[in-house]
Amino acid sequence: MKQSPFLLLAMFTASSAQAGIINVLGEADEDRMGLSGKAAAAVEWSTGSVDELQIEGEMTTRYRWPNRLAFLVLRGEYAAEGGQAHATSTFEHLRYRHGLSDRLTLEGFLQHESDPFRRLAFRGLVGVGPRIKVASWKGGTLHIGTAYMSESEQTNAEPTATDSNQSFHSHRWSNYFSLSTALTERVSFGQTVFAQPRFDDFNSIRYFSETTLGIEIEGRLALNLQYVARHDTRPYEAVPATDTELKTELEWAF
Repeated sequence: MKQSPFLLLAMFTASSAQAGIINVLGEADEDRMGLSGKAAAAVEWSTGSVDELQIEGEMTTRYRWPNRLAFLVLRGEYAAEGGQAHATSTFEHLRYRHGLSDRLTLEGFLQHESDPFRRLAFRGLVGVGPRIKVASWKGGTLHIGTAYMSESEQTNAEPTATDSNQSFHSHRWSNYFSLSTALTERVSFGQTVFAQPRFDDFNSIRYFSETTLGIEIEGRLALNLQYVARHDTRPYEAVPATDTELKTELEWAF
């Protein structure tokens, strides 16, 4: 099979995402006041034994006040094989933070997504909780956060699954720690870990880990190397409990 990748603003190599958490915390790292954001996109075209087209795009828009922050993350992925669309996923996340003190912030969030790779015809959630700055140093910070999260999901059709086309509602306890630090003037390191157990069943937990190495190329252009691992102790039928993703991303900020 011959592959012809066409890169617009990002390059990626990954397995399909098949667990339940997507990290958006790094999207708020920009400290500039007022409006800012970033965009990324990728196209991969394969020919030969499999004719497949994959298109992925992402945009983040932020607005920062002296003690407040709002940001919106939009992501989409389209895949077609033999000229026929076989998978389309969407993701939208809106988060608002209000600083109560130098160390304590209250944050609330809304999210919607659909992802056939995880058998999600619909997933919607809303949450609220505190975010605490544990430590800060020149070029780096360490935060922890905890939140109540209400989650609704609907599975897509799967002929052999007993949970096909069903709706589920759960209440989860979302917890994370997020580390961001500068290694050199042009190189940064980030680590985020989530754990989200259900309040009514603490054996049902979704885990997420994202490790990022960022390299500034020039001005607003940067290269990000990311490794992501996800695990769901109670995945839907026909969905693997664990998956990993390795991504090389070219990022443009505005």
